[in-house]
Amino acid sequence: MRTVESTGLDYFHFTEKEQYGLNFGERLANSIQEVFDKGYESVICLGNDTPLLTISLIQDAAAALETGKVVKGKSLDGGVYLIGLHKNLFDHTSFQALPWQSSALAVAFHKYIASQNQRLLVLEALADIDTEQDLEDFLTGKDARDAIIRMLLMALSRKRNNYKHLKEPLSYILFSTPLNKGSPLAA
Repeated sequence: MRTVESTGLDYFHFTEKEQYGLNFGERLANSIQEVFDKGYESVICLGNDTPLLTISLIQDAAAALETGKVVKGKSLDGGVYLIGLHKNLFDHTSFQALPWQSSALAVAFHKYIASQNQRLLVLEALADIDTEQDLEDFLTGKDARDAIIRMLLMALSRKRNNYKHLKEPLSYILFSTPLNKGSPLAA
């Protein structure tokens, strides 16, 4: 969220509470439609599992959209971490039918755009974290050190006295609270 906020672009954060639909593709398509219904002519969709996503990549996507291009940030696993799309190219039914959450998504999205004779900017490929193995691969990779340092610096830059009001020792609170196990399954 800090990376997105730092771009200066308008943004909407759709959590599981705000999303509706029977599957990932339908929930994403519905969320995009809501943004277009607010009067926006283009949208940049971001995943929340790409630790190397930068302000610069998001700004590059926004600049490409301003020139009429569509944007794809391909994940190393064949998915996408970013999609920049114009309202006039958004077909709700076709978009939600793309093979979301699969290694075939990047190619299918490319075909979706090519079928509309649109210019496509492809951003650098980045790793996303979908599994424990992805996390292990990322942490042992060459880019992990810089990303970890960047994340630690962001955490340290927050107010250092946030915890003075707590009556319980911080270690108790941090370690007794259940850890986030990811997004809940749609019912």
